[in-house]
Amino acid sequence: DTNPEINFKEESFPLVFLTNPKATILLGVNATGTSRYRDTYFASIGDLVKNKVTWKPLFKKQDNITSLILGKNYLYYRTSKNATNFKICKTPLASPNFENPDILIEEDSTAVITDMALTNKGLFYVKTKNGVSAKLYFLDKNTKQSVPIPLPKPSGFINVKSKGYTYEDLWIEIEGWIHKKELYKYNYNSKLFEGHNLYPTQQYPELKDVIIEEIEVPSYDGVSIPLSIIYKKGIKKNNKNRLLINAYGAYEWSNSPYLYPYLLYWIKEGGMYAVAHVRGGGEKGEAWHKAGFKTTKPNSWKDLIACTEYFINQNYTTKDKIAVWGASAGGVCVGRAITERPDLYAAAIIRVGVLNAMRREFGSNGKNNTREYGTVKDSVEFEALYEMDAYQHIKNGIHYPAVYLTAGIKDSRVPFWQPAKFAARLQEASASKKPILLSVDFDGGHGFDASQYKKNKEVLNILTFALWQTGHPNYQPK
Repeated sequence: DTNPEINFKEESFPLVFLTNPKATILLGVNATGTSRYRDTYFASIGDLVKNKVTWKPLFKKQDNITSLILGKNYLYYRTSKNATNFKICKTPLASPNFENPDILIEEDSTAVITDMALTNKGLFYVKTKNGVSAKLYFLDKNTKQSVPIPLPKPSGFINVKSKGYTYEDLWIEIEGWIHKKELYKYNYNSKLFEGHNLYPTQQYPELKDVIIEEIEVPSYDGVSIPLSIIYKKGIKKNNKNRLLINAYGAYEWSNSPYLYPYLLYWIKEGGMYAVAHVRGGGEKGEAWHKAGFKTTKPNSWKDLIACTEYFINQNYTTKDKIAVWGASAGGVCVGRAITERPDLYAAAIIRVGVLNAMRREFGSNGKNNTREYGTVKDSVEFEALYEMDAYQHIKNGIHYPAVYLTAGIKDSRVPFWQPAKFAARLQEASASKKPILLSVDFDGGHGFDASQYKKNKEVLNILTFALWQTGHPNYQPK
């Protein structure tokens, strides 16, 4: 039975967890909607053997707390309240005060505080600039000074872990555009990280001479958009390069460096790969998310369009050699980019994408997502949903690019009828005579639980389609 004293809604997800193995306090979360901010409660771990667990309020979602750590006498937490790029605070466990906490790490206007861990030595935390350049710092509990910690290699993403405030053990997981996740443990004597992987890290010879550029380009309104560009050394600005560009821009999720199979094989075939860190994501903090959210959602696809135009204007490529891809909520961004500027792209790939936003709340997991997209029950949000609905913006007689869509019949996140409706309408409306293909997995869902065979097959189909449509000579019908 649910606790009648806690306001659970139809879309709520009750969560219970411990923050470390020696914790005496149990935390309960009322996760409602897709917001990362949640009403949180606490109870004594001893209540688990009683007939009823007595939950008491700890903090409200309005406190904008995304992560917390229980220390011996203090609660440490990361919050965006009055700090769009986050700050780290602490408050006494005996009498928590979230209105006037001790601020340990102030907000940084140039980077987002993305993670933290507590050991018996002090607090470790991560700052990430533009979602692609991560640094690790240590706050000494005695001197109160922060110092940078050298990393084993440059990293775009850092996840920092510890066993709790009574142990010194510290690990980091790092990841980049051209290397997969690697685990390291910190050696306090040498002040260096040592490899701690359970298996040898895989090397990719095809990425040996790869160049990575992290730049910012102006969008339609002058706002600077982070843009990641990855390509083989020797590529020239001669309008002959095939480009595969990715965008997401939702849920405050940062499109951080990750070795996508699309990137690996596209680079192997001589192409350029890019990621447009559009508004709606979390690359520049809470404000970046709100700038591509509900009524401001058009910024997401307009940012993608601006990044695409940058490659053309800088003579990297031409319109007939550009493929764009996105997945899930990224379907909004990519879907609207190709319906607003179909002339910019030779091909588009949309995996299990949201393409009919006005009907989003009426499908599986729909009500849970109204906090991100909006609801048709609100007149202002209705207009915003219409604007971000790619299906509603398909027009007859327009020369649309080639499109490859995927759908999973058992998808509990994005109902299969979303990409299916979009495919059917686009096939009817497009005057370009380019292929509009829909690949349906009748046994699968959103893709998380797919076998490696299925994942490899999907990558094969998508990249073959993109290489075919962007003119690679080895992928043309014979």
